[in-house]
Amino acid sequence: MGKTFNILAAALLASLAHSQAGAATVVNFASNGYFESVTNCTGGSPGCSISPDKNVLKMSGATWPGNQPSTLTITDITSPAITTSQTSLLGSITWVNLATYNTDQDFNVKYWFSLKFTSPNDVADSQLFKLEIKQPTNPTPDFVFDISNTTLKKLGPFKLDGVSISNIHFEEVGDGEYNGSTWKNPEGKTSTLNIMADFTFDTAPPVPEPSTWAMMILGFGGVGFMAYRRKRSGHALTAA
Repeated sequence: MGKTFNILAAALLASLAHSQAGAATVVNFASNGYFESVTNCTGGSPGCSISPDKNVLKMSGATWPGNQPSTLTITDITSPAITTSQTSLLGSITWVNLATYNTDQDFNVKYWFSLKFTSPNDVADSQLFKLEIKQPTNPTPDFVFDISNTTLKKLGPFKLDGVSISNIHFEEVGDGEYNGSTWKNPEGKTSTLNIMADFTFDTAPPVPEPSTWAMMILGFGGVGFMAYRRKRSGHALTAA
């Protein structure tokens, strides 16, 4: 009888632990960035253009030899499952600033960034950046204006079950400089602005689902009944 009791109790505890592990929060997201609407890029040769997938902005002018322009390239992120508190990459823009000719330009382009969560909730938001890009005559560094952390932080708020998303911001990696709103990159250098965010998971244990509560009640009832029968059996043997 004691062996059966122990097996039943162990099975109940294992079932409860499995339920709590299965209820852990999992975050999945995808980002999407793109360029559109180049304006005021009129003096350089060749001029500015956006790739068909809208992820690459080719700036005015080209190298000699090679005929390659400076570029801004967007990288989107589709996240693996995030299950613990961490700082994660949401997307990035990489600026390859070549030493080009015919580039004395001050033009504008729109940059959209959107973020969509599919787990634990379906929620999405996007922000528009109206960028001003200045390409002075070599060898002066070039600039991207109005790529602002203030605008980026307007994303959301994202209300997810069991996790909060905060401190969404640009972070420069490479040869350039970024002061929160203006991005500077010297001639012949490569600079990347990463979009980062803090994922903070709740520390409270998961609440069992109704089916788990029912299993717990039945299990404890069974354990209690076995204990009762064991006690009754002991009394009967004593009386005999």
